[in-house]
Amino acid sequence: MDKLTGIAVIGTGYWGKNHVRTYSELVAEGIIDHVKICDINEKRAQELGKAFNIEYLTDYKDILSDPDIDAVSIVTPSPTHFPLAKEFMEAGKDVLVEKPMTMDYTEAEKLTEIAKSTGQILMVGHIFRHHPAVKELKNRIDIGEFGNIRMMSSNRLSYGAPRKDMGVVYALGIHEVDMFCYLLDVEYPKNVTATTLCSLQSDIEETAMITMELGENTTAYAFESWLMPAYGKQRDLVVVGSEKAAKIDYLKPQELHIYDIRIEETDFDGKTAYSVENEGDYIIPIPYAEPLKEELKNFVHCIQTRERPLSDGFIGQRAVKMAEAVLESAKTGRKVSF
Repeated sequence: MDKLTGIAVIGTGYWGKNHVRTYSELVAEGIIDHVKICDINEKRAQELGKAFNIEYLTDYKDILSDPDIDAVSIVTPSPTHFPLAKEFMEAGKDVLVEKPMTMDYTEAEKLTEIAKSTGQILMVGHIFRHHPAVKELKNRIDIGEFGNIRMMSSNRLSYGAPRKDMGVVYALGIHEVDMFCYLLDVEYPKNVTATTLCSLQSDIEETAMITMELGENTTAYAFESWLMPAYGKQRDLVVVGSEKAAKIDYLKPQELHIYDIRIEETDFDGKTAYSVENEGDYIIPIPYAEPLKEELKNFVHCIQTRERPLSDGFIGQRAVKMAEAVLESAKTGRKVSF
């Protein structure tokens, strides 16, 4: 198999810098040949290029016909995702576009169609699918270790100035709606209900409470907020099954906390009685792997093999549709069904 020639990172802001750093590591490891960077901010591109000894450009159009570049990571403001991804795929480049894929479902659907018609790889940066603890948890759910999943709960909390381009649903909650479906292999939830709070900007929600019904007896809850100072930066996930429960602290990729606890049901004189059987809890150590690096390695692998990415265009498209449903529910005060 021929080795991939090169990748360009489009956008070198806060998260784009991490893409550049990680691709530089992949170059050093011999996984890719080289990386280029592109940003309209020449000073920023120049500084980053010098720091990593990487060629930099300021006009992305120079990459469209560059034979040394096979694929791009698009890490630019979300409103630019659609036109950039479209142009690069139509130019024959494989594309990884950061989440949200777009901020409009129709545009997300079009990108998926373009990927299909051009034969290009389209991957979306749903990074938590590549989190080591999430991988371990999903494997254990899939083999039935947790029994029937009854409830899932996730918190993404911090205290800071809100963004001006999007609220917490697209910035944070989109991770949850994807993760809940991913863990249970559900294409879409049955329905979603949400409330949001816009206390500083009339059109930018800083807090969201999301409820998703994923099956007959499975409900998932997500709490997203930039206005919660009490816990520091909190990023966690709890899964409760009929046989076991688990907790992931997303900030600790090297461990999965298992609770060997369940509720037993017995019949006593014709009446149902419940009791808790608790056999304790323990932490499963997991070899460290940086989620972003795992994600980019998956992208490179798919470019080389033409396999389907773990978070392909449909996954990104679906997440946008669910985010739109969350905002619709919050606006109308009604449950939105799929």
